[in-house]
Amino acid sequence: MKKHILLLGFMFTAFGLMAQSNKLDKKMEKAQDLVDKGKYDDADEYVVKILKDHPEYGSGWDYLRMIRYKEYKESKQSDNLFGNITVTTKDKDGKDVKGGDSLTAALMDLLNKVKPSKVAFNKYIYTLRLGTLMADDAHNCSVYIRTNFIDPPVDTAVSKKALKYFNNGEEEFQKKNYDLAAKQYKRALDEQPDFYKASLYLGDCYYALDNYTDAITSFKAAVDRFPGLIEPRKYLIDAYLKDKFFSNALEESINSMKVYPESDMVVRMDDAAYLSNKKLDIKWTPRPVFPNKMPDTDTTRDDMNTYKPDKELEAKGPWIVYQAAMAKIKDNCDAKGIITKTSPLTQSHYMEVFAWEEMLKNSTDPSLEEARRMQKDGYLDCYVLVTCFHYDFYDQYLDFATKNGNKIVEYYKKYIVPIEATK
Repeated sequence: MKKHILLLGFMFTAFGLMAQSNKLDKKMEKAQDLVDKGKYDDADEYVVKILKDHPEYGSGWDYLRMIRYKEYKESKQSDNLFGNITVTTKDKDGKDVKGGDSLTAALMDLLNKVKPSKVAFNKYIYTLRLGTLMADDAHNCSVYIRTNFIDPPVDTAVSKKALKYFNNGEEEFQKKNYDLAAKQYKRALDEQPDFYKASLYLGDCYYALDNYTDAITSFKAAVDRFPGLIEPRKYLIDAYLKDKFFSNALEESINSMKVYPESDMVVRMDDAAYLSNKKLDIKWTPRPVFPNKMPDTDTTRDDMNTYKPDKELEAKGPWIVYQAAMAKIKDNCDAKGIITKTSPLTQSHYMEVFAWEEMLKNSTDPSLEEARRMQKDGYLDCYVLVTCFHYDFYDQYLDFATKNGNKIVEYYKKYIVPIEATK
């Protein structure tokens, strides 16, 4: 995907763009030096040690994500050691049969799973999940989970003519000839109106030319054409902010929470609120363990489940109660963790919300005060599934957001308050 010029600094993987203002960032300079020398294993080990002491350090998780992606790309070269293995066995008549019997097929499947690149990719995905578990500002981890598992395929049937205009636009864009690039993207869209990247990059051109009015128009068109994608909404918000339409930016950032609650969208919401002399009065609650999860029958997400760390995360305090809640409600849930059978234990329709209810009922731990406030106000479901979102219960979030979009909007509007009110 093209690196969009509107993305904020925290969206880039390049370490040089990270702020150097605090001690942790300074420590990370050694990791950068190791990466520059191609010593990815050493850099990995060094960053893991920092994160062990500072698990809330989102930039550190984003950097570890980058290292492990490089390790994954490098590991693909080692796959060649496996070679192009083929298996031939004999049938009952003594004739050669390619592919072998079921036992041989199982062996081949096992060999495929232990290929270096497969193992490295599973570890990479685990890093994304762990980073977003530990920190609410591991923005790159959040983005790459979405691009790996959420975003639907786009531009899969682009005509040759539209693609030609688009490629012309790309060439002009790289030369910073934004007016010329815009003309080519327009021609691509005239040829094929559902061309996603052409629609998005046309807005890029206007934004680069400080023409925020036309950028807004282009990004709004992209949002209308692709309402299930979060990227066009980000760029629309950025254009609104540049053009000082702060209330529009705030409204769009709230609406985006009904599409996908990505962490850097919360940053945009907070920025839009601040520029409107308001503040988002909601605090994220960190968690020490992954969400409860029904056995995953979706083989397309096998990469999420096959990597096992040396040491599993250990529940402590109220999170012991959280984990135990699954056994109480799982027989009432479908494979997604949605409660489909009425239970006297809860009025919620979601395993994740029920587990938080159990913690609040059985613990006075101060770390749960924000959740307790939300439960008192009637918004525990919004808080748990949206503010404290994690990809592992995406299906529950999606069901909730589809059915309760108005409540999500109401929730954020309630807790976006004048700055003076929080002093």
